[in-house]
Amino acid sequence: MSLFKKKEEEETAETAAPETQAAPVVEAPAAPPETEEVPEEKPKRQPREKPQRQPREKKEFKPIDLGRENLILLIALVVLGCITLVGVLYDDELFGAITDFDPGSLSNKYLDWINQQIPHIVRTAQILFVASLLFIALKLLASRIGDKTSFRTAVKLMVSFARYAIFIVAIIFILSAWGVDTRTLLISAGILGLIIGLGAQSLIADIIAGMFIVFDGEYKVGDVIVVNSWRGTVQEIGIRTTKIMDTGGNIKYINNSSISEVVNKSQRVSLISCILSIPYEDNLVEDELKIQEYLPKIRERQKVFTEGPFYKGVEAMSASSVDLNFQATCAEEDYFVARRALNREIYIMANEIGISIPFNQLDVHMVETKNEDTTLSARDLKKADVFVRQQQAASKDIEQDNE
Repeated sequence: MSLFKKKEEEETAETAAPETQAAPVVEAPAAPPETEEVPEEKPKRQPREKPQRQPREKKEFKPIDLGRENLILLIALVVLGCITLVGVLYDDELFGAITDFDPGSLSNKYLDWINQQIPHIVRTAQILFVASLLFIALKLLASRIGDKTSFRTAVKLMVSFARYAIFIVAIIFILSAWGVDTRTLLISAGILGLIIGLGAQSLIADIIAGMFIVFDGEYKVGDVIVVNSWRGTVQEIGIRTTKIMDTGGNIKYINNSSISEVVNKSQRVSLISCILSIPYEDNLVEDELKIQEYLPKIRERQKVFTEGPFYKGVEAMSASSVDLNFQATCAEEDYFVARRALNREIYIMANEIGISIPFNQLDVHMVETKNEDTTLSARDLKKADVFVRQQQAASKDIEQDNE
């Protein structure tokens, strides 16, 4: 019985085992160990080096070089200004009805005379100071205006008039300050001016001509003109004369009344030309095609030309060459520079495109003498004479019609 029970227990245990057997546990893969993120270290900024301050250079004080004459004029102007200020502050004491400078103020006659002249001296200093300031203002006005403006020419002429006017008015006021009767003087000056005007007609003509030149605008300061075959730049138009300077720096003064014909070259661009001679052996058409290709190179290189250069064609057929004409335009002040530049470029072009420039040559031909009798018979001589007379008679009417 025990054996049988043991077998039953084993069978029941085997049948119950698969029911109670647990499902196999699948182990999950182990997670990798967590690593701590280490922040990246930023590169440390290096401290900026402070620029070393260089010691400032001490500016040396350079005294203004006024020149001896300008220094004397400046001192004189300061002295006149001080006297003028004193005269303004003490106007009543100096120029009043009753002053300490009246005759008899001092017992000594010499000191009394010197005392009487002090108001006249102060008034003269005031007039000279004002006239000097006006002269300086006129000079500054003339220097502030551009050199190449038409307004500058009129300003220069007006400044010239104003200088004479200020000088004359200052003299009249100074004489009046010293007690001279200026009305009588002006009447006398009018009569004297009439007499001088009759004798100085050329001076008056110069002044009037200068006014017409300026206001008609025939030319102005900075223009290039030709007057009486003299070519130059106008430097100044004065009351009497016009100052012209040529390219060599020579200055010529021409009276305004003698300027009858003027060629103003600054109003329009100037024309320059160059002649290139080619030999008769060359093919003209081939040379012209080469010139057509080369001319744009000259225009790119030379900016002194306002237009061109242009090929104008055959100018002449000389004894030993065919002359080709090239032209360009330029500003008048660049005339000589542009003309030399054009000659140079045309010569370079001739060398590069293979044009040989002909030159005068002398060919000597040796004639061989032959021992033949070259004398003509009397019949041949008579025949030639008859031919000449017939031709003269036939062309006689032609000569008479053209005489």
